[in-house]
Parts: sequence; C-alpha cells; structure tokens
Amino acid sequence: MKEIPKKTFERLILIDSILEKTEKCKITSVEIAKILNCKDCLIRYDLQFLDCKKGASNGYDAKELKSSIKNLFNSVQAKNQKKCCVVGLGRLGEALLDDELFFDSGFKMEAGFDSSVNRVELLRSTFELYPATKIEAVCNQKQIEFAFLCCKKSEVERMVNRLINAKIKGIVNFTDVIFQVPQNIKVKNVSPALVLKTLC
Repeated sequence: MKEIPKKTFERLILIDSILEKTEKCKITSVEIAKILNCKDCLIRYDLQFLDCKKGASNGYDAKELKSSIKNLFNSVQAKNQKKCCVVGLGRLGEALLDDELFFDSGFKMEAGFDSSVNRVELLRSTFELYPATKIEAVCNQKQIEFAFLCCKKSEVERMVNRLINAKIKGIVNFTDVIFQVPQNIKVKNVSPALVLKTLC
C-alpha cells in the first residue's frame, strides 16, 4: 500500500462522511469536490489510493467506494495499533483479558504473564498467556510496547525489571507500589486505592 499523505487521509474521512449520508447509487468526483469546496482533480487524486474501480463518466459506485474507504481505515488502524500485555493475572489482571475493553482504541492486548504456571494454564484468552520468566523474550518477539502491571506487591520489583529489560515504553501501574524506571519509560499510577486517596 502506498503511503497516504495526511491531507488525503483527512479528505477521505470527510468523503466517508458524505457517503454515509448519500442515497445515490453513483457519485462523481465533481459532486464530492463541490461539497468539500475543493477541485475535483484533488478528489480523483485521493481516490486513487483506494482499492476500487475508477469512476466512469457517470461517477463512482457509492457502495463500493464506501467499502474501500472502510477497508483502508481498518488497514491503517491495524498497522498502527500499539501492542500491550498484562503482567499479573489475579482478579484485576484477568479482567483485562477481555478484548472488548480495547475495541476500536488503537491498542491491542497481545500477551498475559503470571508467576504461577498453573494460573497461566487454567485461564482462557484470545491471546497467549505465558509464565513471567518469558516476559523479555515474548515482548521482544511480539514488539509489545505497553504493559499493565497487576501483580502482587512482593513481585513488583522483579516484574518491573523484566519489563525494563524487555524495552517496554510505558507501564500502567495498578499496584500500590511506586517504583523508579529509566526516563525513556512512562509510568501511569492508577491503583484504585491511590486514586481514591487523591480524590479525597
């Protein structure tokens, strides 16, 4: 797929909005350009990035055009999705195994880790679960960038060190433990207890 200019992508979003509202079976680049207040040659340039038949003199098939734009958006989103993992599969970590939590967010859960091999084997998920000893190897292999830390307090230091070694870019910390990481790693502390204390 050719790299799409930012302005083209922005216009395709607007074109998609136009197609959502139109009841026409065919639509021309001239009609679209008139609505967007731009030149029709610019619209034809934008539409060349789509996997659809070129419009004849009587225009583009509106349904096919809309489908092609949706496919493009899905492809771009999949390409730019950030991969995540959850470390610690207790009650809170287990809740994060639900794919619907990340639907249409630009993030995708790729792996789960726990220090208990039995827990890893018992739980079910749409992605693979691993013993915590495999954090570095799996995160590097799958190019995972972000982690949700949900482990026990006694395991925090060990798990954080593994995530640092795995070159994680960001950690969402659900534990009550405050820890230090290199400056290139971002940490967001969202422990329910700590958040409640800040509210009070």
